[in-house]
Amino acid sequence: MSDLFARLAKFLNLKKEASSFAGRVVEPLLLLLNENGPVAVCCFHPQAYSVLFQACKSKYLIYFCLYLQDEAIDLLRTVIKLYPSSVNRHYNKVESTIAAKIMSTEVNVKLSKKFARVLAMLPSVRVSEGTWSLMIQKVLIGINNLLNDAFVGLEEEKKGREIMMLLVPPGNDPPPVLGDQVKLGGNLHVTKKFGVFTVPTISALAHCCCMMLTSYYPVQVTVPGRALIALSRRVLLVDGSLRNKLFPSTTSLHQELICFELPSLHSSFLDLLHATIKGMRSQLLPHAANIVRLVTDYFKIAKLPTTRTKVYSIVQLLLTSMGVGMSLHLLEVIVSNAVGDLDDNCVKEMTLFSTNPSKGTSESLSKSYSKKRKQEPQIQNSHASGLEKAAISPKKMKTSSMPTSSKGMTPETPGDVRMFTPLCVKIAALETLEILLNVGGSLRTDHWRAKVDLLLINIATSACDSGAGYEPSTTKVGETSISHFRLASYKALLASFLSSPHARPLYLAQGTELFRKGKISCLSFTPSVP
Repeated sequence: MSDLFARLAKFLNLKKEASSFAGRVVEPLLLLLNENGPVAVCCFHPQAYSVLFQACKSKYLIYFCLYLQDEAIDLLRTVIKLYPSSVNRHYNKVESTIAAKIMSTEVNVKLSKKFARVLAMLPSVRVSEGTWSLMIQKVLIGINNLLNDAFVGLEEEKKGREIMMLLVPPGNDPPPVLGDQVKLGGNLHVTKKFGVFTVPTISALAHCCCMMLTSYYPVQVTVPGRALIALSRRVLLVDGSLRNKLFPSTTSLHQELICFELPSLHSSFLDLLHATIKGMRSQLLPHAANIVRLVTDYFKIAKLPTTRTKVYSIVQLLLTSMGVGMSLHLLEVIVSNAVGDLDDNCVKEMTLFSTNPSKGTSESLSKSYSKKRKQEPQIQNSHASGLEKAAISPKKMKTSSMPTSSKGMTPETPGDVRMFTPLCVKIAALETLEILLNVGGSLRTDHWRAKVDLLLINIATSACDSGAGYEPSTTKVGETSISHFRLASYKALLASFLSSPHARPLYLAQGTELFRKGKISCLSFTPSVP
């Protein structure tokens, strides 16, 4: 049926009839998506009932129901996209049903994201600024209410109220609850509710906001920028520690649950922050200072490769969208973090092409990087952040001192307990330095260009010669290899030459030789986007 409606949309003379048929499909789809919907539908159809009986007999009923819901939401998405007018009279029912499925404990993560995407498409049924604004307001209020329960004892209680005041200014009536009367979390135990219901629901609602912010909408709308940034800041700056002991009733078990789920929440809200920057465009300027402060603060606690890579992508988007002014404010944080992430394999070669004393520079780079990587005794401290506990599991602690070149690490000395930066993070750091040099390479070059230029020539030399001890590896954020790293180092070095404040770049001869060596490999290699 999805394929049939997609084909009918190509015939303009059949648009009226196709829209009429699409309207008849909506109610049966909602019945399928409701609780016990598949059982109710099958009871009216003998053939479907026999299939259901066989599913019950073979103990595959839950898979059968999930399959029906998966197909039903795909069909509903096709109907909303191609025939929005046919869904208009069912608007409230569709919103209530989809919201109930997102906040259900019986839906898996993949299917929950499908429901979130359909919920994000729903405002296109009634195209107006008020419809879009009301939908995202409902979603953000739902996220904020869930965070109030999740972060008890980990933050100040007033943070939730402050965000609520941004969403619903004093004197205004709050909007209806998303999904009407939805029983949040069902009858789950409090320890199971957080991981099974709260975190997946928050992630799905955040994904819905991302789709709303980045998808085309025919009417210009006002994005609640302050609320989105405040909500992102609320989640990203929670590290899982209980330093202040605001609520003595908060148990260590609750803290451990939050610590294990924080990386997932942080990843979702980094995506939300990225979508906010991408969707607001010209409306972002009044909020630029808040975003800069948030990125600067989060770089200090970002330990996992996925989160650091996403922070670098956010910085790249800020630089490309807001230009030289933004590069001036992010200059220090970009250079310090990029140098720290790129330093672990090139710190021994920092004097290779140096014409000026660089001993102090090498020592400062090593110290700045070692401060960001906690040692094992510090991780086991009771006041350590939850992200640090999640970043280094006991299994990883046990094997961290062993030389594992197959995992993309260089051999370590027995006394070295640093965790080396993964290849995907290094590539993101190089790409960020490249954009920084292209956008603001001539700004305040007196105190940072020499350090960056020296680092880039050593990185490119190390990558060209032997790969700096790296082996091709696959990470969660994409497939990366030494070829990607080598190409990123060449591009960053080229940006360094083209934006050099000197008449002749300091390492032009060495760089030209590197480009000559890597010419054939670069021309024959077509990398996939990591």
